[in-house]
Amino acid sequence: MKNNTTIISLGDKRDFDSFLKFHKQKKYIAECGFRYRALKIEDVLSGKAPVIKTDRAIVFVFFPFDYWDTFIEHKRYRGMYGNLGFYKKFIKYGEKVFERLQEKMIAREIIFINDPRKASFYRDKAVVSDVLTKKGVLVPKKVRSRNAGYIERMLNKRKRFYVKVRCGSMGKGITYLERDEWSTNFGFNGNKIFNMRSDYGWQFRDITGNRKFLEQLLVKDIIIEEAVDPLRVKGWVVDFRVYAFFDKVLYVYPRKNKPESVTTNISQGGQGSPGIRKFLSKSAIRKIEQQALLTMKATGLNFAGIDIMLDKHQNKAYVVDVNMFPGFPKIKTYDLARSMVRELRKGAI
Repeated sequence: MKNNTTIISLGDKRDFDSFLKFHKQKKYIAECGFRYRALKIEDVLSGKAPVIKTDRAIVFVFFPFDYWDTFIEHKRYRGMYGNLGFYKKFIKYGEKVFERLQEKMIAREIIFINDPRKASFYRDKAVVSDVLTKKGVLVPKKVRSRNAGYIERMLNKRKRFYVKVRCGSMGKGITYLERDEWSTNFGFNGNKIFNMRSDYGWQFRDITGNRKFLEQLLVKDIIIEEAVDPLRVKGWVVDFRVYAFFDKVLYVYPRKNKPESVTTNISQGGQGSPGIRKFLSKSAIRKIEQQALLTMKATGLNFAGIDIMLDKHQNKAYVVDVNMFPGFPKIKTYDLARSMVRELRKGAI
């Protein structure tokens, strides 16, 4: 069946971190016996995509940067980043992509690595967290109260919290709270919370004790999680991006950052650090992989980048985020695209 199967990558050229890295494997894809087509998202949405005539088509859908920046988080957008409006608009995108591809392809069997109609589901952190909890995946404890007084009382009792926007990504729109240290990578001019204008470099700033900021934040589309006391290696705070494909963990990618940086997202200054694996026990690695595979089963995703945090004793592995469109590691670190194609050649589908 391989030589009558087309692997399709659907994305846009701005996506240098995953779509273009996958596209570089076109020669290897052919060597594995598959046909290959790269399609532009804009062409598919406008009905210009070519007809695929093989019996089977396997479709990788990558993140639609141009679409997102044109219709969702556009330059004229003045609302708070990561609200439920993002989620609602993204639903329309996923449905449209699915419909257009179904219309154009006449392959007898169309297999989406991840159904694009799930694109919005993964984006809602509150829904994903609830699904994971119900399926027995270990996640940080959620705080339901949106009362500033209650939060401050808990902080005085030595509780620590992460406040995240409900529909965000890339480490944008995060606030960290403990009794004598509040920091956020939102802007705040004393009267209003505002967004940074780039995807990168959302620097954290001190807002300790700023009740006005806290009150404004708590009425937004957010989730609040109790902070996990994280693993630290040589002074660095560490977490793990786990790349899973169908029922297999392909790669566990350690990331690190300075403690004051709050997040380990590479887009916000974190660093990939494969050497950290040598500081982990076999048991800890096994726990990370188990939680990743449970997450895949719970969400129904076939490919994901799952962010997992170990506690400082390496006893528990907490799932802190699920990414349907994860950035790929550097090819010299781990060739993720080639690994996924290799799994398809072995019969993952």
